[in-house]
Formats: sequence, C-alpha cells, structure tokens
Amino acid sequence: MLLSDLLAKLRMDAGDPDGKLFSDAECRRALARAVIRVNADLGTTYTGNETELTPDPSDEHLEVILVAAHAFLAGMRRGASVTTGVVFQSGDKRVDKSKTFDSWASLVDSLWEQYRQMVSAMTGEYLDDGILTPHGLNPLLYEIETKPRDE
Repeated sequence: MLLSDLLAKLRMDAGDPDGKLFSDAECRRALARAVIRVNADLGTTYTGNETELTPDPSDEHLEVILVAAHAFLAGMRRGASVTTGVVFQSGDKRVDKSKTFDSWASLVDSLWEQYRQMVSAMTGEYLDDGILTPHGLNPLLYEIETKPRDE
C-alpha cells in the first residue's frame, strides 16, 4: 500500500484532511509506531519505507493500524498541549484553553480502548495495558522419578 494513501486515510480519520493540525513528520512517525505495535499484538510482519507499507494489509488490519496511529497522533498533541492550557481575558472577551489537555487525553484513552477491542476481537485475547504479559515464555516442567528403595 502506498504510504501517501495511508497518510491520507490517517489525516481523514484524525480530522485533518488539509494537513493543518499535524505535520507530515508527525503522521509518518505515528504510522511507524502503529505498525510496530500492530506487528507485536497481531503477530504480523508489516514493514514500511519512505513510499509504501508491505505487504498490503487486509481491510481489518488497516483499520487497526489507523486507529493505533490516530492514538499516537492524539498522544503527541496531548503532550504539546500541556503548556498551552491558558485562560486569559481582555475586557469582555475571554479565551479558555485550560481543558485542551484533558480533551486530548480523553481522546487518547478512547482510541486505545477501541484498539484493544479490535485486537481482542481478532485474536481472542484480552489486552490490558495495566497487565504486563511477557511473550515467548514457555513453562518448564520437571518430572519426578521415584526409585524403589533398597530394603
């Protein structure tokens, strides 16, 4: 899939089709992080370069990648909004941007919950960011042998 098509879909989902809210670099970084996360959670092997994502994701996987990328974008904006939450007034005009951080934080939480539900539906596993689940561990089984005692 062409990266330009993927970026256009992400911008549409993020409500930024004109590219005024998020830069291309932010969108590319969010997509790269999303691909890494989806590969880990779904066991896929998607790779991206400057022009395309290979192999072409199925529609179901594409939606998961886009939701994760959107969550990463919202997280970037949440971090940037920490210092911009101001309230000021000039005469009868008042500007209140104190809730910006909370709005972005709420969106991030909502998107990650949607992501977890989508991945859980695909894998049958319950994903919880509060639970650390190591991958690649196998149980070690010991067999106890009993020897007859010499009497």
